Amino acid sequence: MLRFILIFSLLIFQINLSFGQFQTVATEHYVLGVDVEGFEIDLPFSKEKTEESWKEYAKDFGKSEETQSHKTYQTTFKTDIYAEEILIFSQLSGNKQQSTIWVGIDPQGIPKDTYPKLQEEMELFVYDFNIYMRRNQAQKKIDESEQAASYLSKEFESLKKDERRTLKNQERTNSRIASYEEKLMTLRKDSTQNAQKLETLSIEIDSLYLEIEEIKKVMESFRQKMDEIK
Repeated sequence: MLRFILIFSLLIFQINLSFGQFQTVATEHYVLGVDVEGFEIDLPFSKEKTEESWKEYAKDFGKSEETQSHKTYQTTFKTDIYAEEILIFSQLSGNKQQSTIWVGIDPQGIPKDTYPKLQEEMELFVYDFNIYMRRNQAQKKIDESEQAASYLSKEFESLKKDERRTLKNQERTNSRIASYEEKLMTLRKDSTQNAQKLETLSIEIDSLYLEIEEIKKVMESFRQKMDEIK
């Protein structure tokens, strides 16, 4: 349990530390003949995972279309600032270890005093995507740790039950052995007593045989005397 707590604490520390390691960078992409200002951020996740998370995170943008290696969304964004539809571009690059996402707003048709406000919100939106992915990843690790802890707890309880069952069986076996030993001692005692009785009986039989022989001798002597009288 102590080991699990230490690992869990280290995990939380790493998560908190990682949140401050990645920042957005302002860059321009040339899309549809226009230099579009946007923001990119590096992520320690595969391109595949980032793309999957972005679809969920930006689902309110609706469907996208491919435009010069970018995804284009015709949608609204922060309607409290600007209620009209705008074009939002995104581009994702990377490999199996890391990825980079860039998101920008087409400035065409947006009032000049409104565009910077939308840009500020977009920078925050991109950065929050970074936090969104990290939080989900952290939650996944926490869930895995909890599942591992639950599994170990169940295994421990199972082993304890097996231990108790084995101990109970051992006690039962010991009791049976003790019972058998007691019965064996009784049998040995009975056997000794029977041997003693047999020996006593044998002596008594021998004594009786001697007495019978003496009686035979007396009877034979008596017969001889009777014959002499005749």
